[in-house]
Amino acid sequence: MENSVNIDLKFVNKIYRYIKNDMPVETFMAKFNVNQSELNGIIELCKVYGKDVSLEKKDGTMVFQKEAAKSSQNIKPSINDKKLNHNEICVVSDTHFGSIHNQVHLLNEVYQEAYNRGIKTVLHVGDLTDGTYPERKENPRQQFLHGFDEQVGYVVDMYPKIDGMTTYYILGSHDETSYKNGQATANFWVDKCRNDMVYLGQDTGTFNLDGVKIVLDHPGGGSAQSISYKPQKRIEIMETKNKPKILLIGHYHKSYAFNYRNVQCIEVPCLCDKTQFQQKQGLLNVMGAYFLDIYSDSFGNIEYFEPEEVLFSQNDVWDEVGKDKKKVKQLVISNGKY
Repeated sequence: MENSVNIDLKFVNKIYRYIKNDMPVETFMAKFNVNQSELNGIIELCKVYGKDVSLEKKDGTMVFQKEAAKSSQNIKPSINDKKLNHNEICVVSDTHFGSIHNQVHLLNEVYQEAYNRGIKTVLHVGDLTDGTYPERKENPRQQFLHGFDEQVGYVVDMYPKIDGMTTYYILGSHDETSYKNGQATANFWVDKCRNDMVYLGQDTGTFNLDGVKIVLDHPGGGSAQSISYKPQKRIEIMETKNKPKILLIGHYHKSYAFNYRNVQCIEVPCLCDKTQFQQKQGLLNVMGAYFLDIYSDSFGNIEYFEPEEVLFSQNDVWDEVGKDKKKVKQLVISNGKY
């Protein structure tokens, strides 16, 4: 049985994802069937777990306003904002479009939250599609879209599209199977059809954020028993002068943030449900994303770094019977309208 802290945290995360800035309080109260006293208690509980939620009156209507509060373990220093660059970005990975386990509705939730926060940049750390493995006989029944055309077409048609927001992405091992099977690359058609999606490389890519070097990395092989072991090994072999300030690692479907050799490293969780292979191997599958709050100087040195982990539970999953592939719609926001 889960302890009360875990239950409360899951509830807070669910509530925080649902609340939107300027959402009428009445809408929320009707959805969750709560009265004013219960609503006040929910707001206080959110604050306890680091989610800053408040109410204010706009045009005669009480609405929500929210801002991600910072972890008490990483207190922001006194910073002269005029002398530093401030950026907030979103990081996602391993969406596996075409798999019966893909969770496009969760990807939409992440992008919706990024939009609410005013974020303009999203980094995707590989395995955009599920790819095709002819040697894996179970592969066809683990997918609802087969082959390059169907899977990449689904990315073009279904990946969130929001005015002013750009997704920079690398391709992972699953994406690379299309090239190995017939020399087709997802980036050619995605870049050609989506001007809001920019390709950075196969397996690895570099993104410059006001001088801050960010490396996106999609390694191969399985994960180690210690979550940090393989990321540490990757950082250890980096030459001092060529190290990035931030290293984002996909592929492992894990979530972990740490600093090693002055590199801020994030193992980025996935946005797909546990596969048959993972179930057989007893592998952990963590679903979620990260929001990064970054202050840096004119030389690209990080003065303050706050990674905010947003996780989804099994209760958030749309099962493989077909709900996700049949009912989910593309998230499109244009001129502030959905």
